[in-house]
Amino acid sequence: MKVLRTLTAMLREIFDETAFQRYCQREGVEPNRESYAHFLRDADAPEKPKVRCC
Repeated sequence: MKVLRTLTAMLREIFDETAFQRYCQREGVEPNRESYAHFLRDADAPEKPKVRCC
């Protein structure tokens, strides 16, 4: 059973299910189509360039 739980957790992470759950908790939103669309848009957004000093 432990192997099955580990495999399930790995697949959920690979397919962004756990990342989406963390996003919903962090943003305080209910999981639905609209919040998933926001999640995908945020995940695909390019990161801000890091500011270099000197």
